[in-house]
Amino acid sequence: MNLYVTAAVKELKEKLNAYLSLLSYRYANLCVKAELGALLPVTVVAEREYNLEDVAKVATPDDFRFEIYPDLPDHLQAIIAAVLDVHPEFKMELVREDYGNRNQHIVYTMPEVDKDRRKFLNDTAKVFYEECKVEIDTACGGYLAEVPSLEGKLSVEEVTEVTRVLKRSREETLQTCDELYQKKLAEIDEAYQHYLSHHTDDDQGHDSFDVTSSMKLFDD
Repeated sequence: MNLYVTAAVKELKEKLNAYLSLLSYRYANLCVKAELGALLPVTVVAEREYNLEDVAKVATPDDFRFEIYPDLPDHLQAIIAAVLDVHPEFKMELVREDYGNRNQHIVYTMPEVDKDRRKFLNDTAKVFYEECKVEIDTACGGYLAEVPSLEGKLSVEEVTEVTRVLKRSREETLQTCDELYQKKLAEIDEAYQHYLSHHTDDDQGHDSFDVTSSMKLFDD
Protein backbone atom coordinates (compact mmCIF):
# COMPACT_ATOMS: atom_id res chain seq x y z
CA MET A 1 0.00 0.00 0.00
CA ASN A 2 1.20 3.53 -0.65
CA LEU A 3 1.80 6.01 2.14
CA TYR A 4 -1.58 7.72 1.73
CA VAL A 5 -3.49 4.46 2.05
CA THR A 6 -1.33 3.30 4.95
CA ALA A 7 -2.04 6.54 6.80
CA ALA A 8 -5.78 6.21 6.14
CA VAL A 9 -5.84 2.65 7.48
CA LYS A 10 -3.91 3.75 10.57
CA GLU A 11 -6.37 6.59 11.08
CA LEU A 12 -9.32 4.20 10.88
CA LYS A 13 -7.76 1.82 13.40
CA GLU A 14 -7.22 4.71 15.81
CA LYS A 15 -10.89 5.65 15.48
CA LEU A 16 -11.99 2.07 16.10
CA ASN A 17 -9.77 1.80 19.17
CA ALA A 18 -11.28 5.04 20.46
CA TYR A 19 -14.79 3.59 20.11
CA LEU A 20 -13.75 0.51 22.09
CA SER A 21 -12.09 2.67 24.74
CA LEU A 22 -15.29 4.68 25.13
CA LEU A 23 -17.33 1.49 25.49
CA SER A 24 -14.92 0.18 28.15
CA TYR A 25 -15.10 3.52 29.96
CA ARG A 26 -18.89 3.50 29.90
CA TYR A 27 -19.04 -0.07 31.18
CA ALA A 28 -16.62 0.77 34.00
CA ASN A 29 -19.01 3.56 35.01
CA LEU A 30 -22.04 1.29 34.73
CA CYS A 31 -21.07 0.12 38.15
CA VAL A 32 -21.56 -3.44 39.30
CA LYS A 33 -18.19 -3.93 40.97
CA ALA A 34 -15.78 -1.34 42.34
CA GLU A 35 -13.66 -0.63 39.27
CA LEU A 36 -11.14 2.18 39.57
CA GLY A 37 -12.15 3.40 36.10
CA ALA A 38 -15.46 4.48 37.60
CA LEU A 39 -13.65 7.22 39.52
CA LEU A 40 -11.90 8.73 36.50
CA PRO A 41 -14.72 11.24 35.81
CA VAL A 42 -14.61 12.56 39.39
CA THR A 43 -13.40 16.17 39.53
CA VAL A 44 -12.85 17.59 43.01
CA VAL A 45 -13.38 21.33 43.29
CA ALA A 46 -11.42 22.74 46.23
CA GLU A 47 -8.93 25.62 45.83
CA ARG A 48 -9.11 24.64 42.16
CA GLU A 49 -10.15 21.58 40.16
CA TYR A 50 -8.32 18.34 40.93
CA ASN A 51 -8.47 14.77 39.75
CA LEU A 52 -9.42 12.51 42.62
CA GLU A 53 -6.00 10.84 42.70
CA ASP A 54 -4.42 14.27 43.25
CA VAL A 55 -6.17 14.80 46.58
CA ALA A 56 -6.83 11.31 47.94
CA LYS A 57 -5.69 7.71 48.08
CA VAL A 58 -8.12 5.06 46.87
CA ALA A 59 -8.26 1.42 47.94
CA THR A 60 -10.56 -1.46 46.97
CA PRO A 61 -10.80 -3.79 49.98
CA ASP A 62 -13.10 -6.12 48.04
CA ASP A 63 -14.98 -6.32 44.74
CA PHE A 64 -17.81 -4.07 45.85
CA ARG A 65 -16.23 -1.25 47.89
CA PHE A 66 -14.00 1.78 47.48
CA GLU A 67 -12.18 3.35 50.41
CA ILE A 68 -11.12 6.96 49.83
CA TYR A 69 -8.59 8.59 52.15
CA PRO A 70 -8.32 12.39 51.68
CA ASP A 71 -4.77 13.72 51.76
CA LEU A 72 -6.10 16.76 53.64
CA PRO A 73 -9.11 16.76 56.00
CA ASP A 74 -10.31 20.01 54.42
CA HIS A 75 -10.87 18.20 51.12
CA LEU A 76 -13.30 15.67 52.62
CA GLN A 77 -16.54 17.47 51.79
CA ALA A 78 -15.34 18.44 48.32
CA ILE A 79 -14.56 14.79 47.59
CA ILE A 80 -17.98 13.68 48.83
CA ALA A 81 -19.70 16.26 46.63
CA ALA A 82 -17.60 15.28 43.59
CA VAL A 83 -18.34 11.56 43.89
CA LEU A 84 -22.02 12.24 44.53
CA ASP A 85 -22.22 14.31 41.36
CA VAL A 86 -20.90 11.46 39.21
CA HIS A 87 -22.17 8.41 41.09
CA PRO A 88 -25.23 9.23 43.21
CA GLU A 89 -26.04 5.50 43.29
CA PHE A 90 -23.03 4.69 45.51
CA LYS A 91 -23.83 4.01 49.17
CA MET A 92 -21.61 6.23 51.33
CA GLU A 93 -20.33 5.78 54.87
CA LEU A 94 -17.99 8.07 56.80
CA VAL A 95 -15.46 6.27 59.00
CA ARG A 96 -13.68 8.20 61.75
CA GLU A 97 -10.17 7.10 62.60
CA ASP A 98 -9.36 6.39 66.23
CA TYR A 99 -6.68 9.06 66.40
CA GLY A 100 -8.71 12.20 65.74
CA ASN A 101 -12.06 13.64 64.73
CA ARG A 102 -10.59 15.36 61.68
CA ASN A 103 -9.16 12.10 60.35
CA GLN A 104 -11.96 10.45 58.44
CA HIS A 105 -12.17 8.37 55.30
CA ILE A 106 -15.08 7.50 53.06
CA VAL A 107 -16.35 4.04 52.18
CA TYR A 108 -18.46 3.65 49.04
CA THR A 109 -20.37 0.43 48.48
CA MET A 110 -21.78 -0.52 45.08
CA PRO A 111 -25.58 -0.80 45.03
CA GLU A 112 -26.99 -4.31 45.10
CA VAL A 113 -28.14 -5.68 41.78
CA ASP A 114 -31.78 -6.48 42.49
CA LYS A 115 -34.37 -7.24 39.80
CA ASP A 116 -35.00 -3.62 38.82
CA ARG A 117 -31.35 -2.62 38.80
CA ARG A 118 -30.50 -5.72 36.79
CA LYS A 119 -32.97 -4.62 34.10
CA PHE A 120 -31.58 -1.09 34.12
CA LEU A 121 -28.00 -2.34 33.82
CA ASN A 122 -28.81 -4.81 31.05
CA ASP A 123 -30.81 -2.25 29.07
CA THR A 124 -28.11 0.40 29.39
CA ALA A 125 -25.32 -2.03 28.52
CA LYS A 126 -27.24 -2.92 25.36
CA VAL A 127 -27.67 0.74 24.38
CA PHE A 128 -23.93 1.38 24.74
CA TYR A 129 -23.14 -1.79 22.79
CA GLU A 130 -25.44 -0.91 19.92
CA GLU A 131 -24.13 2.67 19.77
CA CYS A 132 -20.57 1.35 19.56
CA LYS A 133 -21.50 -1.05 16.74
CA VAL A 134 -23.13 1.76 14.75
CA GLU A 135 -20.03 3.92 15.14
CA ILE A 136 -17.80 1.05 13.99
CA ASP A 137 -19.96 0.27 10.97
CA THR A 138 -20.27 3.93 10.02
CA ALA A 139 -16.53 4.55 10.20
CA CYS A 140 -15.61 1.39 8.30
CA GLY A 141 -18.34 1.98 5.73
CA GLY A 142 -16.98 5.45 5.04
CA TYR A 143 -13.48 4.17 4.38
CA LEU A 144 -14.69 1.23 2.26
CA ALA A 145 -16.75 3.64 0.16
CA GLU A 146 -13.51 5.36 -0.82
CA VAL A 147 -11.90 2.19 -2.16
CA PRO A 148 -13.36 2.44 -5.69
CA SER A 149 -11.69 5.83 -6.09
CA LEU A 150 -8.33 4.11 -5.64
CA GLU A 151 -8.75 2.04 -8.78
CA GLY A 152 -6.29 3.23 -11.40
CA LYS A 153 -4.08 4.76 -8.68
CA LEU A 154 -3.22 1.40 -7.15
CA SER A 155 -2.80 -2.04 -8.65
CA VAL A 156 -5.66 -4.54 -8.50
CA GLU A 157 -3.73 -6.48 -5.87
CA GLU A 158 -3.25 -3.36 -3.74
CA VAL A 159 -6.94 -2.44 -3.96
CA THR A 160 -7.82 -5.99 -2.92
CA GLU A 161 -5.40 -5.77 0.00
CA VAL A 162 -6.84 -2.45 1.18
CA THR A 163 -10.36 -3.88 1.10
CA ARG A 164 -9.23 -6.95 3.02
CA VAL A 165 -7.46 -4.91 5.69
CA LEU A 166 -10.46 -2.61 6.19
CA LYS A 167 -12.93 -5.49 6.44
CA ARG A 168 -10.66 -7.36 8.83
CA SER A 169 -10.35 -4.26 11.03
CA ARG A 170 -14.13 -3.99 11.14
CA GLU A 171 -14.59 -7.68 12.00
CA GLU A 172 -11.94 -7.66 14.72
CA THR A 173 -13.31 -4.50 16.29
CA LEU A 174 -16.88 -5.80 16.27
CA GLN A 175 -15.65 -9.03 17.87
CA THR A 176 -13.98 -7.07 20.69
CA CYS A 177 -17.14 -5.00 21.06
CA ASP A 178 -19.15 -8.23 21.41
CA GLU A 179 -16.71 -9.57 23.98
CA LEU A 180 -16.93 -6.42 26.11
CA TYR A 181 -20.72 -6.58 26.00
CA GLN A 182 -20.89 -10.26 26.93
CA LYS A 183 -18.41 -9.72 29.75
CA LYS A 184 -20.56 -6.92 31.18
CA LEU A 185 -23.73 -9.02 30.93
CA ALA A 186 -21.98 -11.87 32.76
CA GLU A 187 -20.83 -9.46 35.47
CA ILE A 188 -24.38 -8.15 35.91
CA ASP A 189 -25.83 -11.65 36.09
CA GLU A 190 -23.19 -12.73 38.61
CA ALA A 191 -24.06 -9.77 40.83
CA TYR A 192 -27.78 -10.53 40.50
CA GLN A 193 -27.23 -14.15 41.53
CA HIS A 194 -25.19 -12.87 44.48
CA TYR A 195 -28.15 -10.66 45.44
CA LEU A 196 -30.61 -13.55 45.17
CA SER A 197 -28.44 -15.75 47.37
CA HIS A 198 -28.64 -13.19 50.18
CA HIS A 199 -32.34 -12.30 50.02
CA THR A 200 -35.58 -14.15 50.64
CA ASP A 201 -38.48 -14.25 48.19
CA ASP A 202 -40.23 -11.60 50.31
CA ASP A 203 -37.23 -9.28 50.00
CA GLN A 204 -37.24 -9.68 46.23
CA GLY A 205 -40.85 -8.58 46.11
CA HIS A 206 -39.75 -5.14 47.32
CA ASP A 207 -37.13 -4.33 44.69
CA SER A 208 -37.21 -0.58 44.16
CA PHE A 209 -34.15 0.60 42.25
CA ASP A 210 -34.58 4.25 41.29
CA VAL A 211 -33.23 4.87 37.79
CA THR A 212 -33.23 8.64 38.37
CA SER A 213 -30.64 8.20 41.14
CA SER A 214 -28.15 6.50 38.87
CA MET A 215 -24.97 8.17 37.65
CA LYS A 216 -24.75 10.25 34.47
CA LEU A 217 -24.27 7.28 32.21
CA PHE A 218 -24.85 9.01 28.94
CA ASP A 219 -22.21 11.71 29.44
CA ASP A 220 -19.09 11.06 27.39
